[in-house]
Amino acid sequence: MKTEKLCQVLFRLHPLPEKLKDRALQEELRAQVNGMVAGSHYVHRQLLLSAGQPAEHAYFVVEGFARGYYYDEQTGREITLFLWGESAVALAANSFFLRQPSDIYMEVMPGSALLSLSHGQLARIYELFPATEALAHLLTLQYNAFHKQRTKDLLTRSAWERYLDLLQAHPRIEQKVSKEVIASYLGVTPQSLSRLLRENGHP
Repeated sequence: MKTEKLCQVLFRLHPLPEKLKDRALQEELRAQVNGMVAGSHYVHRQLLLSAGQPAEHAYFVVEGFARGYYYDEQTGREITLFLWGESAVALAANSFFLRQPSDIYMEVMPGSALLSLSHGQLARIYELFPATEALAHLLTLQYNAFHKQRTKDLLTRSAWERYLDLLQAHPRIEQKVSKEVIASYLGVTPQSLSRLLRENGHP
């Protein structure tokens, strides 16, 4: 079933509502979601969402990577905030859940496969399974915690330490994501990343 991994991730969220621990309800929910989600494979980099637009879809990364980034008009640089790898839920959380214009761009990397669910489809799931609204709250809390950790890491850890952390979280990411994107996630220029690799050797 194409949504098996997605459902596994959702049912592992903590604290999971008691109603969603029921096996029979989980199977009903799986069947409903399986009939709604759309799968897509991307050969090239492709923009999924532009800043200023409302996020109409949430994505689940089956294979490959997607990223969320800001565009700094003063410097002309893209600043990557999110790198979503396999089994990650990729979305502009505030825009999707609160129906606000997105403050980030979302882009999928070449060779990636995604599942997508629209906001309208999610609303239908809420109607059929009211307990699932708690999952949206849990995902939002995860994103808030991620923001805090990212800010702390940028302030307290070196670029090389952040690079090692990235490799640990996503082994072989450098084979699937460009050096420019990795550098923008680390908060350095591609030239600085190349210099770090020369000085420290490839891990």
